[in-house]
Amino acid sequence: MEKIRLGKIDKRIIDWLNILVLLGSLAIIISLSYDILTAGRYRPDSRATLGIQLAVCSIFILDFAVRWIISPRKGRFVRNNLILLLFSIPYLNILHYTHAAIPHEIHYLLGFVPLLRGGYGLVMITRWFTQRNATSLMVSYLSILVAVTYFTSLIFFVAEKGVNTAVATYWDALWWASMDLTTVGSNIIAVTPVGKILSVFLAAAGMMMLPIFTVYITDRVVSSRSRKSSPSPVPAASDNSPKAS
Repeated sequence: MEKIRLGKIDKRIIDWLNILVLLGSLAIIISLSYDILTAGRYRPDSRATLGIQLAVCSIFILDFAVRWIISPRKGRFVRNNLILLLFSIPYLNILHYTHAAIPHEIHYLLGFVPLLRGGYGLVMITRWFTQRNATSLMVSYLSILVAVTYFTSLIFFVAEKGVNTAVATYWDALWWASMDLTTVGSNIIAVTPVGKILSVFLAAAGMMMLPIFTVYITDRVVSSRSRKSSPSPVPAASDNSPKAS
């Protein structure tokens, strides 16, 4: 989000919005996870799914609108957060009420769009809670890795189950996502177009983000050694010391 100077009232509003976004993010993640893990498939047209997505997307759009009103540079704010706005639109509800005819695959994938917005919300809220911590950036990256692994494993499980004989349960998909993200690889090979795209995406994300941990640990070790090797400050001479006569 764009950094702006906030007054006390505006900061209180932002704090409440952060809480709403956190609750909305958890709601969309839990609802999709429950639907997929219990039924073994995703039902984007169910009444419960449509209701939850409409409520959560409304929270996301409200968050965007209030931040836009508070922001002193509204055009710049929109440019920097346009993708978040696109991820906040309840596409499933629009398609349901307009009866628009689109390919089944696209309709299916649009149901996961709020999941991406919810994951981003969790990452930003995690950073918000740790903003006074020196390791807040590392916590943010760790949250991103966990969110990416979990979300891609859900999508991979839905896409590959019943088609890929190596994916019998969700834990197979989670194992695949974890190994693919670390670029180690596993015995599970994607057979669907969605699964193959996710395989490339996870491998690329792992190569870009995992070295950050190495840099962070190296920096902490070097800083610790520097503090230990630095000489202790020499105490200043006391004014009460005896003077030569």
